[in-house]
Amino acid sequence: MHLITGSCVLFLWIRALTSEKIADCTLDQFVKGPLYDSNFDTTDLEASYPAGKQLRVSCNIGFSGFFKLLCVEGEWHPRGTKCQARSCGHPGDAQFAEFHLEKGEDFVFGSQVAYTCHKGYQMVSRTNYRRCMAGGWDGVVPVCEAQQCPVIHVSNNVQVVGDPEEASYGNVVQFSCKSSSEVLIGSQEVYCNEFGEWSGEAPKCKAINCLVPVIENGYVPGNIQEYKEHEILHFVCDWGFKPTQGRPSKCTKLGIRAEWSPTPDCELIKCKLSIPRLEGTRYEPANRNVFSVGDTIRVRCGERYWISDPRQTSAQTTCKDDGEWTVEPVCKEVTCINRRDSRVNRWSVYWGQRLTQGVTVSYTCYPGYKRTNDATTATCTRDGWSPDPLCEEITCDRREIQNTVIVNHKDKYHHNEKANYVCNNGYKGSFHLNCRENGWNGYSQCTEITCDRREIQNTVIVNHKDKYRYNEKANYVCNNGYEGSFHLNCREDGWIGHSQCTVKSCEKHDISNAYILRNEKKSYRHHERVQYACRTGDERRFTVVCDRGVWTGIQSCTDCPRAEVPHGFAVGPYGGKLYYTCHDGYKLATKGWWGEATCIGTVWSGLDLCIGNRHKMSYRPS
Repeated sequence: MHLITGSCVLFLWIRALTSEKIADCTLDQFVKGPLYDSNFDTTDLEASYPAGKQLRVSCNIGFSGFFKLLCVEGEWHPRGTKCQARSCGHPGDAQFAEFHLEKGEDFVFGSQVAYTCHKGYQMVSRTNYRRCMAGGWDGVVPVCEAQQCPVIHVSNNVQVVGDPEEASYGNVVQFSCKSSSEVLIGSQEVYCNEFGEWSGEAPKCKAINCLVPVIENGYVPGNIQEYKEHEILHFVCDWGFKPTQGRPSKCTKLGIRAEWSPTPDCELIKCKLSIPRLEGTRYEPANRNVFSVGDTIRVRCGERYWISDPRQTSAQTTCKDDGEWTVEPVCKEVTCINRRDSRVNRWSVYWGQRLTQGVTVSYTCYPGYKRTNDATTATCTRDGWSPDPLCEEITCDRREIQNTVIVNHKDKYHHNEKANYVCNNGYKGSFHLNCRENGWNGYSQCTEITCDRREIQNTVIVNHKDKYRYNEKANYVCNNGYEGSFHLNCREDGWIGHSQCTVKSCEKHDISNAYILRNEKKSYRHHERVQYACRTGDERRFTVVCDRGVWTGIQSCTDCPRAEVPHGFAVGPYGGKLYYTCHDGYKLATKGWWGEATCIGTVWSGLDLCIGNRHKMSYRPS
């Protein structure tokens, strides 16, 4: 290459010597020509150069290149490369910042890059740019520092997590209350933002209180504005609305907040029907499922379903002002419980089996119970299991038995229980009846108490019979010179009582036409004697004896002789009359037990005979 160039220069020089003079090349020609640009430094160039002259053109500061001009026949011919801006290389990355070309299109002389701090960082350098100079980038890489937030001051009852004093962008500080009885008022956490400001104020801890809420379509009556923890909010919904929740709202600590739980809210009262309809359920009207307060519908159930009561298959129900129906508008299938009754021993039902209307099962009862109405199976009906109850207790009604007293007296007796009887009212003995499945088992074993007639000497039984019943009295009258009466009572151990007959005394006896000769007084004891004398002409004397209240040996001071009564005896005469009767086993031929005779002349008139008689009761006239 150098050889060729040198040859050309030599050729031109020889030609120049041998030919006519060639024109020069001027600086002005170069500056104004197409080969010039502003990056050339022409300060050291001459105004013109002769043909064949070659010169090197320098570059301005900040540019570099190797450019030469050759003057050929008055024209400049370029050699090499023009001046180009000098590269400064990469300007350098700044931490927490980004840069961009603010001037120029590359990192070459004359270009300028500007630096921008990331979000949350601020420029601490005096300039935020660098320029590409002839010697490279001027200045230094700018510095960005994180934004600093001011110190946060909190109360002593606030727990802080994080650094509230030396926080920079992005730092987070969390707050909570030291006491569980307090709640945080304000933000639970704050962060330092890109402007060096906290995202919120420092919170405070206060006692758990809930403010009165604003309730849409409702209100809180009264003047209370704050409620303490666990207090209930009583609020009222406007007409046509009801509380959304079915439980009361309570002031409750939820996390770090005191809030009403559940949220007090009111909703429009509506009554709804199940869609799709449940099996066995029909509604009238049939084209709606949402109803207002006061609206009424009729619910009809299928044959095996019921509503309100297992016996009902149709019911009318009305939408109430609490959003509920007066009767739940749902038909339910007739079912019977599959829980075995406590009195049922076994039945043909397995655990969890669904038992519907018409199902029958066999069963047995525990001892002491029997199947009601002698049923052999139980049937599921609208009224439940039939028979009802399945098993009834075996009981026996109290049986009254004449002439007995029940010791363990009650109205009903259980199975195998005994009723203990004691005989009374003239009967003796005891027994029991046993309550069995078919009723009472056993027999009455009472024996009647009786007493045989008791004969007592010198007495006559007024209510004479062979046997006497319990508590019956045998009434006795004393005779044969004894006086008094008494009774014996027939008791469990026989006769009770004593004979109370006493020997009769005799009163002084006046005899007509006679006087007492010896031992005259008003009353005489048994066997005591009294001597009489007649006042008649014969002055006859005789003695009478007191024999069990009756004077014996009385004679008449008359013309009639002493009366003789075969199988009997006579007393008197008294006032001219003689009284007579028969001994035991005999009776007068005429009626009556005592006869009366009158002395007529020397003969006793009216004196009858005593004839035999097995049953005779006699007494003497007083």
